[in-house]
Amino acid sequence: MRRPHITWIWTSVASVLLLVFMWWNYSPPSQFPDERQLLQEMNDMLNQYRSGDKVADIQQAIQADRRHVAVPYISDDGNYGMSFWIWGKWKWELISLESNGEPRLWMIDRNDPTSYFLTWNVAPEIAAEKLNAYIIRRRDYGVMDGKTYYSPRVQMSKEIVLAEESFGAIPLPPTWQEVLQSSIHLDETETFPLFTSYSTAAMQFEFKWDAVGGNGKSVSQEILFKSPQYSYGSSDFQYMMMIDERELE
Repeated sequence: MRRPHITWIWTSVASVLLLVFMWWNYSPPSQFPDERQLLQEMNDMLNQYRSGDKVADIQQAIQADRRHVAVPYISDDGNYGMSFWIWGKWKWELISLESNGEPRLWMIDRNDPTSYFLTWNVAPEIAAEKLNAYIIRRRDYGVMDGKTYYSPRVQMSKEIVLAEESFGAIPLPPTWQEVLQSSIHLDETETFPLFTSYSTAAMQFEFKWDAVGGNGKSVSQEILFKSPQYSYGSSDFQYMMMIDERELE
């Protein structure tokens, strides 16, 4: 067999394999599962981990993008939790099930701050009126490779009115995205490597939250989220600690 003919065969095989790979991994999403299917898959996961809990009601399917959906839910014990879904390998897959709706950061693409979402699910009967999310970077000063550097403090907040949105999944505010992205660019252009990747650069920032009642005072974490906290599935999330008022400036 002549070499050009062999080359043509291998090129054809490679093209077919590439098409199959693209079809398998990047096919357009099908319709998102209905409530019955969601309940079945979520409870199957809980049974798999022998949690003893059961999902009773689906509150809403919140589409982050074409391939990612957040689904807040209520358990049969009256607890408010979150689940996260992704389209891949020709199906919708439940990637994470959280027992409560504590604020957390969903990092769809860890290298792209525009893909980050704030998520929460707070029981509407709880005496909390507002949820505040914060991004904070502490001041830092040091010397490396004979050069001094100074990082100014960053503190920004996002207010969420719980009476209007007791649950949700929203993109980071544009200013937050810009600050995170500028940190990546700064680290890349520095003459000394403060950080070697975005995932470590992001560690400069803290993501925190608090909830405020009608009296203007913070509502404790124990009142907001009474259920034991557990998480099954993906690790593409950053948990947000409750902030102490003394940390704010």
